[in-house]
Amino acid sequence: MSSTPAEFQRALNLVFGDAVSEASGGLLLVEGGVRLHFALQSEKALKIGALQLASLRVEISVLEGDAAAAKQLVSRVDRATQRGGG
Repeated sequence: MSSTPAEFQRALNLVFGDAVSEASGGLLLVEGGVRLHFALQSEKALKIGALQLASLRVEISVLEGDAAAAKQLVSRVDRATQRGGG
């Protein structure tokens, strides 16, 4: 993902507010009986000419909740963290 940890957290906070908290190695999102952990690891920035893009590895763990509800929440997170067009 082309983002920094702070940008990722800001995107989640805009949509989910107080349901997002900092956790060991990343972020925790608790909503509707589902608890997700996002392990965030900054990676080497991508360079294209003079353009430099942040690179972030995000690993999602479902800590609580049923599979269908977790999948729906991850879809909402995906929409919340999208940028640009195309």
